[in-house]
Amino acid sequence: MRKLIQGAAALLMGASPVYAADLPVAPEPVEYVQICDAYGRGYFFIPGTDTCLRIRGRVRAEYRFRNFGSEPNGWTDRDLNGTETRGRAYLRMDARTQTEYGLLRAYIDVYWTSDTQPAGSILSSAVGTTLDGAFIQFGGLTVGRTQSFFDFWTGYAYGSINTVAYSDRKTWVAGYTADFGNGFSSSLAIEDRSFRNENLFAGTYLNSTGFAQGYGGTRWPSLVLNFRVDQGWGSAQIMGAISEVRYLDSLGSGDVGWAIGAGVEVNLGWLGDSQFALQGDYGQGAIDYVNSSWDQRAIAIGTTNFRIPTDASTTTGTVKRGDGMTEAWSIEGGIYTEWTPEWNTAFQASYAQADFDRLPDIDQFDVIGKIGWTPVDGFEIGTEIEYRYIDYTDIKTRDTRLTERDEVIVVIRAQRDF
Repeated sequence: MRKLIQGAAALLMGASPVYAADLPVAPEPVEYVQICDAYGRGYFFIPGTDTCLRIRGRVRAEYRFRNFGSEPNGWTDRDLNGTETRGRAYLRMDARTQTEYGLLRAYIDVYWTSDTQPAGSILSSAVGTTLDGAFIQFGGLTVGRTQSFFDFWTGYAYGSINTVAYSDRKTWVAGYTADFGNGFSSSLAIEDRSFRNENLFAGTYLNSTGFAQGYGGTRWPSLVLNFRVDQGWGSAQIMGAISEVRYLDSLGSGDVGWAIGAGVEVNLGWLGDSQFALQGDYGQGAIDYVNSSWDQRAIAIGTTNFRIPTDASTTTGTVKRGDGMTEAWSIEGGIYTEWTPEWNTAFQASYAQADFDRLPDIDQFDVIGKIGWTPVDGFEIGTEIEYRYIDYTDIKTRDTRLTERDEVIVVIRAQRDF
């Protein structure tokens, strides 16, 4: 017995010791991405945080025909393109966190664009970058670059080149939205005036005594107020804006422009997934709120936001004073229908008028029709026809150098959202 015990002891004493490091090590736990369904589809928790993030994108390709309508056009004028192409890529990120003060949200929307080069330009592969959105929301506070709080309905069609007469402007804002419950709310915001600037003009129209006028530096931002309701039947909004009119030249001390508007959008349940919208706007000295798509040819020939500001002496005569700021109004509407999950159509139209002094008045009529085919979710191929008629009229002088004109544009688009 004694020999057995001694042998066992010797065996134990001769054995190699086993340390903790020699034991198998359990793998560290893997932190998987978790779905966040509190804000809709596509959000996930950023690992290690309670912030939900959604990353989305879009690729868009277009071919445009601009050979139709009054001359000069892309078919007759060598300085214009008869057909154009566009490639555009979007990246959108939306981060949301619930706090004791309410929702904290940060949003980024950036896109890159490559277009057909203008006639006469040399070979170029330039790609333009646009920061379309960059804002923070905290409770009812919104600050950064986003859609103007004046804007309501901004169309159903693509609106690739021309669109109808509504206010559709991304700008810098700082505003607060009060939620009254049951879908009723009101927003008050200050917005960067410079994003609404139109051309200015001072002097006799198309005369050597006239000269161009521009905006002076911004001293105070525009003020925007809206009241709206969002319920199951649709949405409605009334809105107003006040904007500074400060001239670059010291001809005038400046004016205060303003605009008002109202719109309604109704869900048409009896027509499948359909919506109908109607809106009207009126303004003085702030006509970009009335229509953010005034015809560019009109702007090129001196169409302005404001009338002649004051009397002034020049080297060739006297510039006579006008009788106030430009007045403008518009009415616009549209309908969108998803006939089946694969097929959708949109139709929208508008009429806008601007009344100038010693400059041609503008009557502008726009119609857009679009049809889209969605063979799979998130991918659409569509065709759009855009028609614009514009009439330049000067009641006082009946200037014959400006006449009515029309333009027809056809767009073919392929678009993938993911």
